[in-house]
Amino acid sequence: MSKEFKERIPDFNEERYGFPVPEMPPVPKVAEPESHKGNWLWTHYDSTNHNYKNEDTLEPMPAPQTDIITQQNPLKVDVFYSMRSPYSWLSLHRLTWLNSFYNCDVTIKVIFPVAVRTPAAFGGGSGHKGGGRWYKWADTVHDAARSGKFQGVPFRFADPDPVMQNHWPFENENSGLIPPLDQQPYIAWLTRLGNAAQLEGKSLEYVNQVSPLIWGGESDFWPADVEAAVKRADIDYDATIKDIQKNPQKYDDVWMANQDEFYKSGHGGVPCMVFRGEPFFGQDRVEQLLWRLRQNGLTERPAPIEPIVTKPLRWPHDT
Repeated sequence: MSKEFKERIPDFNEERYGFPVPEMPPVPKVAEPESHKGNWLWTHYDSTNHNYKNEDTLEPMPAPQTDIITQQNPLKVDVFYSMRSPYSWLSLHRLTWLNSFYNCDVTIKVIFPVAVRTPAAFGGGSGHKGGGRWYKWADTVHDAARSGKFQGVPFRFADPDPVMQNHWPFENENSGLIPPLDQQPYIAWLTRLGNAAQLEGKSLEYVNQVSPLIWGGESDFWPADVEAAVKRADIDYDATIKDIQKNPQKYDDVWMANQDEFYKSGHGGVPCMVFRGEPFFGQDRVEQLLWRLRQNGLTERPAPIEPIVTKPLRWPHDT
């Protein structure tokens, strides 16, 4: 963290943000596309107020699948997930249960959070101010904790924040300031580890071990516990870090591909569950995702698969 940004961030905590994480190679530009036209959402929406059905760009909703869904022929859901998103964490328990007990393969695809993905939208330069409405921060702090209680999911707001940002005090010239990615100690580390886990087919295991440290209150200082959590996900932490340092493009290709797939769905928020191209954005859309999966023949597995979690408090009845 540069001296300039430390001085401009009143609540900067040297102890919280000075933890020695492994040195990460520079991250290529992380940015949203200039145009979203042509994506799934753009080509499938219908306002009902205009006759879009006559437009060449509008496609009909895909008919439900008629295949027999088995463990050998499962449904597939991609989940675009940010390690900085409290709502990604709040969706994880239900998505893991879905993967474990139903013939539906859930693939977690870790991407960079919007705070570092869209600096141009907030002024760019050597750093930028995070966007959002005046009410958003207080609403998120309140609503995320409330949603955790409603879903029966342990929740505590991240400390330190995986993305360094000036949260307090708000009403000053540096409110919301986000240092550039090369001065962020944690997020490239967490994201690239998630990409490494995806390459090994263990991304669901990775987020189930690491996210509870950040958002579930399982650690008093989560950066110090990440290495052990990665090892619990059956990933060789030391070898992975060395390979990221030696071959960063290998891992950057993963998050870049994830981000490209994410935008092709037509959305920009996480968690975003995508089934047959259709996005379901937010932890409060898991139930709608399940409804769509059942329309497409979702069945239960003959035996659960790892990782296994307890049944979600509010899991919809199988009807």
